[in-house]
Amino acid sequence: MSTKTAAATRWPVYVVLAMLLIVAAIFVVLFVQSSEPVTTNQPAEVLTSETYLDKVEPLLADAHPENGDALVVTYDCAACHRAGVANHIAPSFEGVAERAAERRPPLTAAAYIYESIIYPYAYEVQGFGGVMPHDYATRLSEDELGDIIAYLLSPDAK
Repeated sequence: MSTKTAAATRWPVYVVLAMLLIVAAIFVVLFVQSSEPVTTNQPAEVLTSETYLDKVEPLLADAHPENGDALVVTYDCAACHRAGVANHIAPSFEGVAERAAERRPPLTAAAYIYESIIYPYAYEVQGFGGVMPHDYATRLSEDELGDIIAYLLSPDAK
């Protein structure tokens, strides 16, 4: 076989290898982008009694806690905070307002719940896995977030 013929039969192999490299590069770029945090905001580093209140108070002003129960089911929060409690996946919603008021001083209960939803890894509750796979900061509308916080602050939260 001549050198010219051998080179001519190898070009499909080179083309396939080049395509595989391009696909692999695209995969790597997409993987790196998907593992980066979606929100650019970071949780507050210095906590005060005023932390997050500028965000929480407007959310609660027009909140409808009666919608919150349905929303925790819609967004699958109940899977871990109700059903997963026995497996120590996440703390129960029952009594959350009282616990939230004391969980992360000097945060108020509303501020702590807000932080827990928007920045789920800012504070890990001891004894639980610390796994909150959803990016609720981008998935929830402001109305939904306010309704959920209001519901969790109510005695009806279960």
